[in-house]
Amino acid sequence: MSQKTLSHLSDEVTQEQNQTGITSPVLVVDPEDGTLIHLHNRVSSGDAVGLPIFGKFRDSDGNPLPTDTKLVLRALRPTDHEPVVVAVAESNISPWNQLSTSEQRNEENIDQVKIELKGDHINIRDKDFLRIEMESDTQIDWSNSELYFARNGVSEHPFEG
Repeated sequence: MSQKTLSHLSDEVTQEQNQTGITSPVLVVDPEDGTLIHLHNRVSSGDAVGLPIFGKFRDSDGNPLPTDTKLVLRALRPTDHEPVVVAVAESNISPWNQLSTSEQRNEENIDQVKIELKGDHINIRDKDFLRIEMESDTQIDWSNSELYFARNGVSEHPFEG
């Protein structure tokens, strides 16, 4: 088991353009062949349950996405007809809009940017996809945006299956 850096710039991540007004992917994680990505619901930072996700969500003009933007994690496995919600959906992104990414990492703020997983952990196998989805009236621009999973909340394992 090794900790894994997972962000909008990772090799196994594809940046997507969300469709406005509906829930649609903004990032898709596709683990490398022979690996499994393990997302932890409990990390040693902060007091609340959840996986810290640090981010800056901006439009093409550099403005923050609307506060009422919804954020959700979904998994798509080969046997699924549609993606399955694997975390509690966030109904607004005000903590991400109000705090810089360095402020989000501070111990006193980290609980505000935790996403609670549905279970102790989530496994994304090399044949699965993890989708970070948003519902917003504005499109995200990845040249002005960032998203990082807390390094101590993600690990990578060999997988054969």
